[in-house]
Amino acid sequence: MDLGVAAPALPSKVHRLFIGSVRLARLFREFDPDRIISFMEGANFPSLFGAMMSGYLGKLWVSVRNDPIRIRINFPYLLFIPFLYRFANRIVAPSAGVRDGLARLGLPRAKLLAIRNPVVVQRSGAIASRPPLPYPYILGAGKLHRQKGFDRLLKAFRGIDAQDVRLVILGDGSERDRLISMADRLGIASRVHFPGASSEIERWFHHALCFVLSSRYEGSPNVLIEAMANGCPVASFDCRYGPSEIIEDGISGLLVAQNDVNGLRGAIIRILTDGEFRRHLAYGGRIRGRLFSVGRIAPLWLPDEDT
Repeated sequence: MDLGVAAPALPSKVHRLFIGSVRLARLFREFDPDRIISFMEGANFPSLFGAMMSGYLGKLWVSVRNDPIRIRINFPYLLFIPFLYRFANRIVAPSAGVRDGLARLGLPRAKLLAIRNPVVVQRSGAIASRPPLPYPYILGAGKLHRQKGFDRLLKAFRGIDAQDVRLVILGDGSERDRLISMADRLGIASRVHFPGASSEIERWFHHALCFVLSSRYEGSPNVLIEAMANGCPVASFDCRYGPSEIIEDGISGLLVAQNDVNGLRGAIIRILTDGEFRRHLAYGGRIRGRLFSVGRIAPLWLPDEDT
């Protein structure tokens, strides 16, 4: 352990937490909100302290967006989450699995809610637009981080022999160079594209043969729901939390056992080679995606009164 690097960072983090908490306390007193909703630990901690300072804990909802076991292993989350979050009025998870994981950390079930992530489907002419590539392609998207498992997607794609099919991975992040090098080592660099982040992801969804979620862990992956809602057939690793609560296997997508790269490759090939099944999944995914519309989800965040 390099204490020379880690030690100076802690006072700086504590200072930022204190300053943020004081500023939020002032804002809460000034605006007297009916509800305070905080997302993710970087906002949850100062929101909790700010609400304590200003007397607004009864109006604060905090939200955990990812696998709590993964959060738990990072200091100071290991110490703070089980103790501090219980002071909020509600603790919101994006899936039942994450909610149950938080309960196992010791948080009171009476305060825990599972509210899905909403999706907005843009009907902006993406269907009629020109495809973003002149080739058929498989799509992955997300931050280029180990969590998203794009290294496993590259390994799965290596065994797909159709030379005219490309793999597109949208997004930016710290693993970009490593993934590009890996594609080269696997001998598939000419068939893999890394366009970066895109503001037209619906266009990519509409023209993709399928979307693949290769994550090692998730809370409730928005991009999976967005792909389904946009009529893109999906295949996904069955992470601890998230995908199995979104996908009805064989109806609105395909679920593959976590870490089974060969199984993921087989799921992709099935979607690519069976046009009728591909259309079946696209239809089922679009229907399933309606359950996650803003109109259905938003009222859950703002009920008439807290109970």
